Amino acid sequence: MILLLGILLLMAGSATRFFLTPLWYFLVCAPAYIIFTVLRRKFDYRLLLIAPLIPVAAEVIAILLGNFRAGFLFGDIICIITVLLGMGDERPKEKLIRNLGLSGPDSRKRVSSIFYTFGRVAQIEKVNMSQSYAIIHENAFHFTVDIPGSGRVSMRVPVEEIEEVSVHMSMSSGEMYLPSLRDMFLPAKKIKMIGKPKIKDYFLLVKTSEDTYSFYEEPETVLRIQAEIEESKKKATKGL
Repeated sequence: MILLLGILLLMAGSATRFFLTPLWYFLVCAPAYIIFTVLRRKFDYRLLLIAPLIPVAAEVIAILLGNFRAGFLFGDIICIITVLLGMGDERPKEKLIRNLGLSGPDSRKRVSSIFYTFGRVAQIEKVNMSQSYAIIHENAFHFTVDIPGSGRVSMRVPVEEIEEVSVHMSMSSGEMYLPSLRDMFLPAKKIKMIGKPKIKDYFLLVKTSEDTYSFYEEPETVLRIQAEIEESKKKATKGL
């Protein structure tokens, strides 16, 4: 049912190319592709790969039918860019689950997008954290790390080897930042400090006998990963 919804959004949006004006095509097709992108986690990855090709195919058909108009290209480009931006976060998740022998949107939704670094973190402002994707599967904590010269590499930590898994809070102090007109057009450098003199950051600490890893995300994300690791540890202990 969800897959059918995705196909209908893409086909209905692009089909308007043949009977609407360029402006109305943009006003109808762009929202359809935005909705598709928002719901992307529910769709099969193969549909995500096909999505940016549909506006191209519709434009090729229009050219063959002698219905080419340059005004439609703006809507096509916006739709394609929207889908490609949405795929950016799904591609590494798909690669991770495939390496684990998993597939499908349900498995992909289990992957968390977080930031990591080695060692224990006191304040996020004092360390450089890299993008990571993590999942608990078959009694092991799997996550990716960026290694210079090797790219993104998958790490596997059996839950039996995890000596500590906990969530720590750190308090960052600084001058309260008030938004300016510049922030409406450019990314706010201190967006976390807007209207707040102090910021609370939450870190997930995963410690083994040899290494310590710190992960950063919103509290609900790190708390959920902590609970999943602890639940997996309990199951692994019962199985021994």
